[in-house]
Amino acid sequence: MKTLKQLTVLILFLSGLMTTGCDRKENAPPPEPPTINVTDSLVMVDLYHSMKLGEWGEAYNWDLTDPESWIGIGFQTDENGLKYVNKIRIILYQDKDIECSLPSSLGNLKYLSEFGLGGIPNLRDPFPESIYNCPMRIMSIFDCPKLTDKISPKIAQWKNTLEELSISKTSFYGEIPKEIGECQLVKYVNLTWNKFSGTIPAEIGKIPCFPIHLNHNEFTGIDWSIYTEKYGNTGITAAYNNFIGEIPQEVLDSEQWNNSYHSFYPFNEGYGFTNYPLDENQLPK
Repeated sequence: MKTLKQLTVLILFLSGLMTTGCDRKENAPPPEPPTINVTDSLVMVDLYHSMKLGEWGEAYNWDLTDPESWIGIGFQTDENGLKYVNKIRIILYQDKDIECSLPSSLGNLKYLSEFGLGGIPNLRDPFPESIYNCPMRIMSIFDCPKLTDKISPKIAQWKNTLEELSISKTSFYGEIPKEIGECQLVKYVNLTWNKFSGTIPAEIGKIPCFPIHLNHNEFTGIDWSIYTEKYGNTGITAAYNNFIGEIPQEVLDSEQWNNSYHSFYPFNEGYGFTNYPLDENQLPK
């Protein structure tokens, strides 16, 4: 009988514990929802590690669990309070030779509209082509001398968003794709101090900004139809390039040539159009 009572008490005790445990679980505050969507948070982890941000000093030594500590990152918030990355701006300019790169996952940021890099001397590897999937409004890269790639024809995917394109003092090379002319919202173009080469496409004249800066590259020619077929904007500054040959007389006689601003002089040493400048009147004022 005594054993039966002890057993009953034990059962009641355990039952009380279970009930209390359930009550605690039911009354506990719900876990806080994430403040940033999972995809973007994973991309930021990729960016942090591939750029080796933790090695650049305190400013960029993020706490990966706290988006508020992500210096240089901007967000937009949806109706449910969930954050999405819409801006990346990493400007370093430190006397450190840290080899780093950009992650290919950047293209997963479906709201990324501003991207800026500057002062990163040993940023290497190709520019991730996936970034053309982002709705880019401002693209600005400067003083990243070892960042090597071409501008992809996929730049046409930014035709409804791009307003500023600035790539300066990098190792970007090759021809500028004619698809750049599809970007009709652009207000500023600076592609100076790179290694762009080949022929400047006439389609660049479709961009409604003035002037278009192409100085200090390795261009060898221009699609002269930019003047003879009246593409629109012929305000081009392209001094210090590797131009060869001569400017067709049809171009020199054209209304576009004579009524627009253009600057191709001086040339890189050993290069130049054989008939430009004919006299000082052809030089930009």
